[in-house]
Amino acid sequence: MDAADKERKRLWKDQKRAVARGAFPLSDDLLQSLFETVAGAVAEHGCDHTRRYTEQWLLSHPESREVVIRWLEEHGGFCDCEVDANAADHWEQNR
Repeated sequence: MDAADKERKRLWKDQKRAVARGAFPLSDDLLQSLFETVAGAVAEHGCDHTRRYTEQWLLSHPESREVVIRWLEEHGGFCDCEVDANAADHWEQNR
């Protein structure tokens, strides 16, 4: 791969990240709070294969609930451990 190919690849990745960031349902600060809360709860109590801890966090942000749930599902967050692993990873890679 020559330098021009590398530059095209870098630009393509930057563009993909920008699109992903534009689709984030909340600010970085709020997403960080969500993922930290869920990760802590899963580490302490385990995952019961629901989004119980995610839903508890969303009680303080009810106006965003539906859009957040839809985004989490699009990124593999169907239960709290998947929110912690899959959706948080997508956010981390693109923020």
